[in-house]
Amino acid sequence: PDPRPEVGEAAARRLEVVLADRPALLHEWLALALAADRRVPHVHLAELLERAARDSDLRPAVAAAIGPRGTWLAGFNKAWSFVMAQPLAEDVFAQEDWDQGTRAQRLRALTALRAQDPATALDLLTRAWSTETRGEVRRDLLGVLEIRPGTEDATLLDTALDDRNASVRGRALALLTGLPDSAHAHRLRDHLRRHLRVDREAPRPVDVSDPSLDDTALLRDLSLTGSRKTPEPERERWERTRTLVTHTPLDVWTDLLDTDPAGVLALVADHPDLRGALLDAVALQGNAVWARVVLDHPSLGLARMTRVGRHQPRHRRIGPLLAPLPVEERCARVLAVVDRAKSHYALDQALSGIDAPWTRELSEAVARRLTEPPEPTDLAEPAVAAGSTGSTGSTVSAEATESRRRDLYGHDRLCATAAEFMRPQDLDLLPEQPPNEEQAHPYLTLRDTLRFRLDMHREL
Repeated sequence: PDPRPEVGEAAARRLEVVLADRPALLHEWLALALAADRRVPHVHLAELLERAARDSDLRPAVAAAIGPRGTWLAGFNKAWSFVMAQPLAEDVFAQEDWDQGTRAQRLRALTALRAQDPATALDLLTRAWSTETRGEVRRDLLGVLEIRPGTEDATLLDTALDDRNASVRGRALALLTGLPDSAHAHRLRDHLRRHLRVDREAPRPVDVSDPSLDDTALLRDLSLTGSRKTPEPERERWERTRTLVTHTPLDVWTDLLDTDPAGVLALVADHPDLRGALLDAVALQGNAVWARVVLDHPSLGLARMTRVGRHQPRHRRIGPLLAPLPVEERCARVLAVVDRAKSHYALDQALSGIDAPWTRELSEAVARRLTEPPEPTDLAEPAVAAGSTGSTGSTVSAEATESRRRDLYGHDRLCATAAEFMRPQDLDLLPEQPPNEEQAHPYLTLRDTLRFRLDMHREL
C-alpha cells in the first residue's frame, strides 16, 4: 500500500499526455506531485520505471515519486534495480542494511548516515575501504563524500589517489579539489610555486613550466600517468601544466603575484593557454569571488561571451561561472547582456547557464528579443554590386543565407530554452501572434508549452 492520496483526475490525465507526447516535462510533473505529497496512479508505475531504466537523469525523480508500491514492483525486474540504490530524503541509516545488505542497500544506508552524521559515516567508509575489492564499488562509496564534504575527508581521499582503478583516482581528485585547506591542496600550491616563472619585464610576465614525467609526486597528486613517448608531444606536456593550474587553489596566484584576481588575469593576458587554464580553474573550483571577476572582465566576461559566434570554447564556461552565484544574481547578470548579445545563439548559451527559473524581469527581456522584428539586412538577398562578378555575388549571397540560417537556429534554441526556464505564469509576456511567419512554429510551440505547464502547476 501507498498511504498518500492519488493525484486528482485532471493531473492524472495530464500525466498521460506527458507520457505520450511531452516527455521533456515528465521530471517537472513528478516534482510537482512529490511536493504536493500525492502519489502517481499505480497504473503508470511500470512505465515510469521502464523510462527511468533507460534515462538515468529521470531516476532520482522516479524513485522519489513511485512510493512503496513502486519500490516493491521494482524488485521483480532487474532492470529496475536502480530504485534500491537511489537515496531518498526520508531515508534513515539501518545498521543491518550496512552489515548484511546488498551493494545498493549498503550505499543507500551510508548516504543516509552521511547526511545525518558525517563523521560516523566517514569512519564506516574508512573501515570498509581496505577490504573492498571491486573498483566500481570503491568509486561509488567515495561519491558519498560529496554530501557535506570536509577537510577530515582528505586522508581517505589522499589514499584513494593510489588506487589501481582510474575512475576511483579521478573521483578522489575531484573531491580533493573542493578541499582547499587539505594537505593535498597545500602540496599542489607547492608544486605550482616550483613551476611558476615571474618576470614582469618579459613579453610574458608569468609562465608555468611543464612538469616532467620524472616528477612522480606531482603526477600522483594530479592522478596522471605519464607516457614515455620520445619525443613527447608538446600538447601532452602542456596538458600536465593545465591540470596543475586547474586543480590548484586559486589563492596561490594572488599570494605569489601580490595582486587581486583582476591583476592576475592582466598579468597572463599575453599567454592565452595559461589564461584559458586559469579560467577553467575558476569554472571547476566554483569560487564566487573569482567568478565575478571573470564575468565582469571587459574582454573575457559575460558581455564578451555573448558577442562571439557559435562553438566558442568560452560558451562552455558560462554555466560553471554562474553556478556559485545566487539565482537572483545569475538572472541579473544575464539580464544586463540580453540586449547586447550578438545573436540568439550566444544569448541562449548564457540563459541556459542560469539553470534555474528566471526572474520576471529577465523573462520580459527575453520576450522582447523573441518578438523583435529581424534585421532587414538579415532577410534581404544582397545585390551584386555594379561591375562585380557573378561568382562574387553568389559568394556574398551564400554568406547571407548561412548567416540567416544560423540566426533562425539560434531563435529556435532560444524558444526551447525559454520553454524550459520561463516561469509558466509569465506566459502573459508573450503576445499571442508570432513576430513573423518565418519564426512562427518555434514561437507558438513556446507559448503552447508554457500554457501546458501553467495548467500542470494549477492541477498539482
